[in-house]
Parts: sequence; structure tokens; C-alpha cells
Amino acid sequence: MVSEPVFESYSDRLPPQNVDAEEAILGGILLDPEALGRIIDTLRPDAFYISAHQEIYRAALALFAQGQPTDLMRVATWLRDNGVLEKVGGQARLIQLVDRTVSAVNVDQYAQLVNDKALRRRLIKTGHEIAQMGYDTRETLETVVDQAEQQLFSVTQDRPTQGLSPTSEILITTFADIENRAEGLVLPGIPSGFYDLDAMTQGFQRSDLIIAAGRPSMGKCLSAATEIVVEDGSVRTIEQIYSAQTASLLTLGADWQLKVTQPSAYIDDGLKPVFRVTTRLGRVVETTLSHPFLTVEGWRSLGALQVGQKIAVPRRLPVFGTKPLPEHQVKLLGYFIGDGTLTRTSPGFTNENLAIQQDFTAAALQFPGVRVTRQNANGTRTPSFYVETIRWMSQNAVTLWLQAQGLWGKSAHEKTIPASVFTLPKPQLSTFLNRLFSTDGWASVLTNGQSQLGFATVCERLARQVQHLLLRFGVIARLKSRSVEYQDQRRAGYQLDITDALSIKTFVDEIGIFGKEQALEAVKSALLNRRYPTNCDLIPVEIWERLEQARGQQSWRAVATQAGFENVSNIHVGKRSLSRERLFALATALEHEELQHIATSDIYWDGIVAIEPMGTQQVYDLTISDTHNFVANDICVHNTSFVLNIARNIAGGKPKLPVAVFSLEMSKEQLVYRLLSSEARVESGRLRGGRVAQQEWGPLGNAINMLSELPIYIDDTAGISVTEMRSKARRLQAEQGGALGLVLIDYLQLMESTGSDNRVQELSKVTRSLKALARELSVPIIALSQLSRGVESRTNKRPMMSDLRESGAIEQDADLILMLYRDEYYNPDSPDRGIAELIITKHRNGPVGTVKLLFEQQYTRFRNLAKPPGAE
Repeated sequence: MVSEPVFESYSDRLPPQNVDAEEAILGGILLDPEALGRIIDTLRPDAFYISAHQEIYRAALALFAQGQPTDLMRVATWLRDNGVLEKVGGQARLIQLVDRTVSAVNVDQYAQLVNDKALRRRLIKTGHEIAQMGYDTRETLETVVDQAEQQLFSVTQDRPTQGLSPTSEILITTFADIENRAEGLVLPGIPSGFYDLDAMTQGFQRSDLIIAAGRPSMGKCLSAATEIVVEDGSVRTIEQIYSAQTASLLTLGADWQLKVTQPSAYIDDGLKPVFRVTTRLGRVVETTLSHPFLTVEGWRSLGALQVGQKIAVPRRLPVFGTKPLPEHQVKLLGYFIGDGTLTRTSPGFTNENLAIQQDFTAAALQFPGVRVTRQNANGTRTPSFYVETIRWMSQNAVTLWLQAQGLWGKSAHEKTIPASVFTLPKPQLSTFLNRLFSTDGWASVLTNGQSQLGFATVCERLARQVQHLLLRFGVIARLKSRSVEYQDQRRAGYQLDITDALSIKTFVDEIGIFGKEQALEAVKSALLNRRYPTNCDLIPVEIWERLEQARGQQSWRAVATQAGFENVSNIHVGKRSLSRERLFALATALEHEELQHIATSDIYWDGIVAIEPMGTQQVYDLTISDTHNFVANDICVHNTSFVLNIARNIAGGKPKLPVAVFSLEMSKEQLVYRLLSSEARVESGRLRGGRVAQQEWGPLGNAINMLSELPIYIDDTAGISVTEMRSKARRLQAEQGGALGLVLIDYLQLMESTGSDNRVQELSKVTRSLKALARELSVPIIALSQLSRGVESRTNKRPMMSDLRESGAIEQDADLILMLYRDEYYNPDSPDRGIAELIITKHRNGPVGTVKLLFEQQYTRFRNLAKPPGAE
């Protein structure tokens, strides 16, 4: 049998006390009036346990403040005049204190004893109060924990101030401090590590609230009309996704495979200059010049790319819908978009293939109250079929259906694929493409024996939609513009060519062309009867650099032998692009997993054929927390810190000061990747993908060792409140022995709100609480803040204090406001390429102005533009 635990009761025990020491202090004061001056700064009246002793000590303090001696007679008179002499035991009690005291020599030591017992009593009292708060269920647990920590923290931090110090001692330390500062060794505040900034601010002052602001993503944005396929198969513009503030879209993972993800932030970045990128496959996307694209060598901004370079686009989009339509409607959509006449009184369809005519008629008759009539156009043998209303029906059901699909009344130049098609399940999407290709598509074997599939239309958007839908099956089609003759005139036309062997095989097996089965069989036979090397789905020649690094000390002959190549004497190292199969064989021989992933990736390497300015447009961006990329317009694009560099500098300074980072946007793993990329000078995208060159492993190991020794502590709790933040910062400060160099918050607008409809008042409470926290902890707090998009509408894009979102509260509470600006983003030909301006728009304790820093975008790293003071 287990006995119940026995807890000792404290209710009947006396609180900690030292009455003898209290009496010795008071007797010493009454004997020697100079004794009080030695303890007045360290001993307060409430430190005495006996209430009578508190009154006597207050009387002595009052006399001391008036410049009068604290002898027995004057203290007794003050107590009598204030009506408390009898309360303390009368004059006899004062005489008793004097008689029991031999000397006032040890009054300082007695004061320490009394303070010790008083602090223990406060701890006991606080413990009882915390216990009572635990029983009170009216408050939230978060509030109770914060109040409990605050009370306990106040006990440990509320220490008596030091007494007076002689000027001679102060002058010694002051002179040493002046010498150090003259040599650039010490600042009044905490140095940021950026010399010009520290020169203006004298370092970050403890208890200051510092705001660091900039436009989101610093320009890495997409034009509003950019289309993104989402998980249910539908296609939405990035503007629509921003408005909905929710989406599940495709991203490229570290294994080079596409997967579904959700953005963590949706950003309206205002009006910016954009550029249209066109690839060899005919895909286009409009982005800002600083927007990164994926190359074999890593993510590169558009400004660093040239025509001819190859970027990553999906080779398949494994996204299908779950919203089926009746089968006859799916067929009719394909027929009407291809060969339909939708601008007359009745829907019409023209085609000379008998099987297609019968299939169309059967599908149309599935609608109630309609009939299909045949007419021959003047002078032609190609019949047209019109879906007409039976006399007793008031409205044409097919016409109404076409209106609902957004097709009725559209000419050939205007017909596009309805939204309902994009959410069809895979089998029905196959049926739709099958019937669409039966009208305007073809299959042929050229005279040289090469197979080809194609589709033609006079509507560019329709061509791009078909190209996208084919990609869902893994069929890669190249879009070309053509000039076609129509009614004695030349007009623009658009053609899709499918020439890749794997794509053709996939199309034949999974889609097909109704009514043109014989032509498809010929294509299929041509594929079987000849070796069909691909000349398009290749890995760029730059991949040889990665292979060279992976090869190490092995000879290429040995690697080729292990890979099973027939010719091992000349494998054209660094001269030719590689097929996927050949790269995979080499990667397997080298046991290089990353290169194997590239060989089997969901990526097709598409060359850039044009980069054209498109003027200023509304742009948006999405933040993908893990992979930092997403698929837009069927192209892989990327989304991406000054304050993080400051945190590293403070944590790595002399002395190393602990830094608390509260990241509300990115995970702690992402922040560490950024720190590691900056420290090792290896692009973060390659770090996440494991694409580290052989010569980079050494610096990477050194960077890991360096960062592991830095006292940086990261909390990535989403939507954290000031209350939770205060609790965690207090705990860290206590664990670090009271030392804390910086609290960093990323970012202000993501902090948990109170639910108020007034966002300005809400943010005002947050900033006031952060300012109070900075004073309470005696530590600088840097909070990141977003700027409003109003800056984008001005000719001068440099941010001002009024550009701060909900700026009133931030301006009022901040001690220092820093704003980031890069002229290179807005002006690609700027002489300040690679330069970031740090604009100080508010400085409560010093000047305002501008500091320039070097910015290394690939490492997200800021560096000093000037040399450190004293450097050669």
C-alpha cells in the first residue's frame, strides 16, 4: 500500500527575520548620527520585520532629510510630534535600543542581514499570491502565468541602489572608458557591427524600441494577371489568391519533385516595373527584375540572367480536379471550342469526319428539347450541324448551357476553355482534349520518319490553356506563333508542336484523338520502329561542373566504366548537355543523391528567348515558408535580412551577448539556413537542396562551428503575443545571468491581436507594450515592420516615416526608426548596384541620416561599405 505524501505546513512558522540586527541598526543610528548615511541607500523602512522598528527608522530618515542629527532626543521628539511615540513603545523603548548597542561600526553588515531576511519574506508573500492566482479561474492561463512571472521577476530585480561613490573612483573608470572609445573599442550602447550605423547611433541603447522597416520581398513580385494552378485543378491569378488569402499550390521540394504547399503570407507590393520573360517552349511570365528563377547553378535574379540561359519549368503538373461533368457535355465542350459556330441564332458545328459528326450529334441530343439539323455551306461538301430548338420548347437548352460556360457569342478569336474544364477528373480531362484535338489537332509522320502531334488555333490564350492542360499529363508542347491565310488575308495563328518521344507516347496512350485513330497508329508505329533520341529534354551543360565536384580524384574513364557506358574514352566532358538517363547513370556511379534527384526531377530546362520591359504594373508576392518557391504561369519562381545580420553581429561581438529572436513568419530552421548561408557564403537555395560543392564543405563546417557557439535563441511560435514574449524573454535573461543583448521580432504586423476592429489602436497597444518590455528588461528591442505600398506611387521611391503601416503608434513609441532602400531594384541601371541604403528617419537621442551598406543578395547578407575604424 502506497502512503499519501506528507507536506510540511508553513502556516505556523515565523517568517524569516533578524530582530537583533534590526535593534543593532536602530541603536547605532541613535548613538552615531553618521551611521545612517552609510546605509540610507541600501536599507528601506519596509525591510524591517517589526513595525515599530519601521516607524523609528522612518523618523530617522525624516530628520536626516532635514539635515538634523538622529540622536535619541530628536528622534523621540519627532515620534511624539507625529503621534507614534507610544505606538513604538515610548521613550523607554528608544533608551533600551541605545543600551543594547555597543557600537555603530558594523551597521553596514547588519543592514545586509536585514535585507536578506526581507527578501525571503517577499518571496514567501509572492509565493502565496501566486498560489491564489492559480486557484482563480476567472483569468486566462496565459494572463496568470505572466502575472506570476512578473511578480517573481520584480522580487529578484528589485535590489537596493548602490550608495555614494567617491569621485576619484568614478574618474578612474571614466577615463579608461574614454580611452577605449577613442580607440573605437567601446560604444555607449550595444554595437550593431555596422560601423557607419554605430557612428550615428553610438550603438543601440538599452531600453530602446527600434523599428526596422522595408517593403515586403524588396520587389520580388509577379504581375497581377499571373496564373497559378491550385490543388483542386482550378487556375487563379495571383491577384485572386491575394484577395482570398488562401491557396494550396505547387512548389518544388528539396528532392526536385513537385508537391502541394500553402503560402504563409500574401503580399500586395503595389506598382512596380515588370519584365516579360519568354522561353523556347513559348511560356511567358511577367516579374520584377529582382525576381529569382531556378538555374542548374541555383536561384538567380532576372537581372542576372540573359537570353539563352536555361531556367526550370515543370515537365509535368500532377494536378487533376474532382468535379465531373456529364460525359456528353465534356465532349461538346471540345467540339464547340474547336469547330463550333457560336455567334448565330443556334449553336453550330462544322466537320467532315463521319465518326465525329455522329459523336457530336449523339452528345447534343442528350439535351432535352433540341434537334440536330444538317446544312451544307455554299459550294462546299463539308456539312454544318446546328442544334435547334423543337418548336414546343421556348429556349434552346444547349444555348443556355453555352451561356453558363461563358462560350456563347464568342468568335474563334475569343473562344477559351471554361473554368469547369480545369477541375475535371483525369479521365474526363482526357476526353475533353481528345475531342478538342479531333477538330483542330493532328498526328503525322514526317518524311524523315519523325513523329509529330500538333494543335492550331487563332486564339493565343486558348493555345496557352491547351499547353497547360497537356502538361498535367506530362506532355510537353512548344507554342509557336504563325501567320495564317484566311479569306484572302493574313492573320496571327498559334500552333502547339509535340515532338518529344516520351510526350508523344504519353499522348497516344492517355489522350488520343477521336476520329484520327489511323494517323495515331502510324505515329505509334514510327516510335516503335526506330530509335528515337530526344533532343529537347536535356540537362544543361553546366551540370558538368557539379559532376566534376562530385568526381573527386576518380578518372572520367573509371566513372564512365562504372556508369556502364559503351564508349569510356570520350564522354564529352563539359561539352554536351546530358540526357536524363546518362546523368542518372553518372550520378549513380558517383553515389551522388542530389544529382540523381536532378536526373529524375519534375523539371524541364527551358531556354530564355526574350526579356522585355512591360512598364509599371500592379504586382503581388506569396511567401512559401519551407521551399521559398512556387509554380506560376507554368514556370518555377522564387520568393526570399538586415536585422538577422545585426543579431549575428551582437551575438558574436565582444563580449558575446545573448540574442532572442521571435520569428512570426519563418520557421527556426529557415532562419538558421539564412544564418548559415550568410556565414559560409553558400547560396541558401543550394544549402536546402544539398547542392554543396566539394570546396564549400570546409567553409560550411567552419560556419556551423562558429554559429553553434553564438548565443542566439530562436522562437518561431506563430501569432505570439507580447505577454508570451515577455515571459520567454524574462526566462532567457534569468538563465543568462541577467545579460541580454537584443530582442528581435519578425515582424510587428504579425503579432497576435486583441481582436479589436481598430487596427491602429491594436498596434498602439503592441508598440507600447514592447517599449515597456524594453525598459523592464533593459535591452534594445528591434521590431521589423512593413511599409505601406504608398511609396510605390511616388517618383522618389525612398521610404519616409509616414510610409509605416499604422504609422501613428509606431512613430510615437519608437526611439529609432530605420528604413531599407535599394535603388537597384527600381532603377536597374543605377550606379548603386549591390548597395543598400539604411535611412534613419527618427532618432530620439541623436542625428538622422543615411548609411550605405553592401548587399549580397544570393547570401541575404549585408556588409560594411567602409572599413572598420583603425583598419588599414
